[in-house]
Amino acid sequence: MSLRPSRYTVVGDTVLRHPAGHLVRAVLHTATARVHLVDLDTAARLDTAATGHDPGAAQTAHDGRLAAAGLLVDDSRDEAAEVLEAGRRAARDQGVRDFVVMPSGYCNMGCDYCGQRHERTVVTRDHRSALAERVDRAARSGRYNRIGVRWFGGEPLMAFAVLRDLSQRFVASTAAAGIGYDAKVVTNGTLLDARKLRALHLQCRVSTIEVTLDGPAEAHDVTRPMKNGHGSFRQITAVIAAALAVEELSGLRFVIRSNVGTGNAGLAEPFAAALADAGLAHDRVGCYPAPVHPWGNDVTAVALSQAESAAAEIEWFAAYQRHGLRFSLLPSRPRPVVCAAVTRHSEVIAPDGRIYSCTEQPLVPVHADAPVGQVGVLDADALRPPGAFDDWFEAVAAGETGCRDCTILPLCGGACPKLWREGTPPCPSLRTNVRRRLDLFAIAAGYTPVPPRHLSISSA
Repeated sequence: MSLRPSRYTVVGDTVLRHPAGHLVRAVLHTATARVHLVDLDTAARLDTAATGHDPGAAQTAHDGRLAAAGLLVDDSRDEAAEVLEAGRRAARDQGVRDFVVMPSGYCNMGCDYCGQRHERTVVTRDHRSALAERVDRAARSGRYNRIGVRWFGGEPLMAFAVLRDLSQRFVASTAAAGIGYDAKVVTNGTLLDARKLRALHLQCRVSTIEVTLDGPAEAHDVTRPMKNGHGSFRQITAVIAAALAVEELSGLRFVIRSNVGTGNAGLAEPFAAALADAGLAHDRVGCYPAPVHPWGNDVTAVALSQAESAAAEIEWFAAYQRHGLRFSLLPSRPRPVVCAAVTRHSEVIAPDGRIYSCTEQPLVPVHADAPVGQVGVLDADALRPPGAFDDWFEAVAAGETGCRDCTILPLCGGACPKLWREGTPPCPSLRTNVRRRLDLFAIAAGYTPVPPRHLSISSA
């Protein structure tokens, strides 16, 4: 059997000194999301991006272990086909039914990069009953081991009574069926308070709350202004910090997302310092930056280029680390199903009861013709009707995008089918800065970088 380096092997650029003294380089196997530390000769052999594959490379005593880790594979394997087939199976056979529920079409913020049109939509009792019945049928179908709900908007907490009513029904249905239930709220955070947090976690079974903060107060309050003209940064951080001290909320986790564009890319340091000063350097608070991207709107004035975004992301990670904030330098697991849009076991329910396959379609005027069904009209037992992106795995396999040949496909999944088909390649910053992130990961784990000028001396 002829072995070659896996196409899903990424070797870090930096030579590192192991705590025991020997020299290593970090290697990421993107098909498993595992990081390995290997000697320099092995790293050079695996670094196909730098050297190309040498089919005549000498075998070593370590080949068995490298093959077991997936770093070496049989030369005849079509790894991309295997990754795509694993994605097809996961999308077809997943044991979790996911509902993205938008209880409100309105938002109390006026963010300059938002592509949604916000209107006050009344969620009728019939709509609620039909949705609750749909979730109940899924729970009792015997097909799923868990129901997952993501509360989205607009601003979902503007319809808190609807959210709470539906949550109670969902929780009761899954309890009666004997299956799991978990929920997440994606919110701007301005309507959070101690009472709502208790209700969300203890009654509505929300385990994660994701809040967007786009920088320190002086930046966040400008790019994400309240429609009443008030700022929100200090209020939001104070509410989260107070919640971290409440024992009965110890199972509640917070995620701080930052939409990064031209106006705040250079504010990582003051932002991280502000979060730490507010008490959010905590094990139950995770942070991540995300590039501003179009939702059917023109964001060219505020969006970064891919290279700028990749560089800014490294700066944000470094600032997080300096201030003790929790974040993930590298994905912790592969991503066989990229999003709700590629599996019929996931659906998005808009405030008016229309069902979509993609979270970036409801409330966006240019996608007004994108719904695939209507709750209350669609058979409660049926999966959502096919959407525009259910052929995603076939499209990638056929070369519709560049994803099939990409080293990070197992971790990225193609990022965003919708943006690809709109002609805006959504490749994540990881594609550009993965080697730098890999080196930072190893350094954070206690390995010491060796300056190139010292290598000949160190190796002697």
